[in-house]
Amino acid sequence: MQTFNNSLFEESVRPVVIPDHVKIVFVADLFAEDYVGGAELTTQALIDECPLPYIKIRSRELTMSLLAQGVGRFWIFGNFAQMNVELIPTIIGNLKYSILEYDYKYCKYRSPEKHLEKENSPCDCHNKFNGKLISAFYFGSRGLWWMSEAQKNRYHTMFPFLSEKDNVVLSSVFSKDTLGKIRWLREHVSNDHVDRKKWIVLGSNSWVKGAQNAEKWCIDNKKDYEVVWNVSYDEMLEKLSQAEGFVYLPAGADTCPRMVIEAKLLGCKLHLNDLVQHKDEEWFNTEDVTAVSDYLYSTPGIFWNGVKKMMEYKPSISGYTTVYNALSQGYPFIQSIKSMLGFCSEVCVVDGGSTDGTWEKLQDLAKENSFLKLKQVTRDWNHPRFAVFDGLQKAESRLMCASEYCWQMDCDEVVHEDDYEKIVDLCRKFPANVDIISLPAVEYWGGPNKVRADILPWK
Repeated sequence: MQTFNNSLFEESVRPVVIPDHVKIVFVADLFAEDYVGGAELTTQALIDECPLPYIKIRSRELTMSLLAQGVGRFWIFGNFAQMNVELIPTIIGNLKYSILEYDYKYCKYRSPEKHLEKENSPCDCHNKFNGKLISAFYFGSRGLWWMSEAQKNRYHTMFPFLSEKDNVVLSSVFSKDTLGKIRWLREHVSNDHVDRKKWIVLGSNSWVKGAQNAEKWCIDNKKDYEVVWNVSYDEMLEKLSQAEGFVYLPAGADTCPRMVIEAKLLGCKLHLNDLVQHKDEEWFNTEDVTAVSDYLYSTPGIFWNGVKKMMEYKPSISGYTTVYNALSQGYPFIQSIKSMLGFCSEVCVVDGGSTDGTWEKLQDLAKENSFLKLKQVTRDWNHPRFAVFDGLQKAESRLMCASEYCWQMDCDEVVHEDDYEKIVDLCRKFPANVDIISLPAVEYWGGPNKVRADILPWK
């Protein structure tokens, strides 16, 4: 049986292959079968509810080859201290992923308070290379999952741009089996009228956990107490179910300690300090234990609904083009615009002052389709430098675009309907470190008998 403070063990790196049917890839330093810690139990509770085929990969096993296999899957990163950080730019640029943040990975000690204790100076890791790399990794994600509001707010203070992401405070997550076991213990103790006397202290060698502070509080307040350490998870729950209270006074910010939640659900009085970061959140700060339990039952669903939304994300695209007397020149501008409307959220068109009925045709089309945005910018097309106006007109139409992505076409170009979904998928997979992509264009010069395809694509 695994013990509550199971020691870590070394094992050789195994060869890993991502099967074709897998949709979700979990990455973590350790999983619950390796070590029964808070992060590992939360990750496992989410894995237990995973609605799609998945694979678990330890962070030290990640290679460039595995990342290549994982393109098109959705990745969920937990703790990743053992991951090769040189892989992060590739992950940002090529994968769809979200991050479960359990502590403070921008800090080299994963705790600003421990940083202060170790170096006798405030944590400045957010301004160092590691902090900037971690913030870039998080910004490249589809969404961030936090353990507490205070944790999220501290990150947003250090890296304000992360507030632009999809941020959800999840809290620690419990499996339905564990919540059922806790409920049974609570009801069993209540029915048996157990005389609760002792206070529980979490024993730990970690400075952050503050075991000595908790013991001192018990001694100073003449509390009969027991230090719980090196026991099975089930035994730990049983001790909490029979204890008067639980004292937990961490020396560093603990984002959402599970044992605090377990103690509350099992009827313990709590003595906590402000470094227990979730203690004042609405879902927890209530005397209604059933409400706390109900919230915890809902969290896996909240997570997976959010992940599904991230996976089904459809980018918004603004198509833009320019026209000038396109009707008299025989340009298929109506077909061109209609083809863009097949995959764009909006199409923005700037007319250069047409006098041949082109502008009126555009206005008629706009009455039929509210996603068509028109603007007329008249130029002197007889000016010696009229060629410059083409770029200026395109810039005008681009300024009208309000979507995440822009798609530029000339008014004599048409996208085949079979390519609509390909373009949307291209934007969905658009590399995060790229600003513009050029695509090959097949050109018909004067008719279908004269075709040119550029060797070096420029469109």
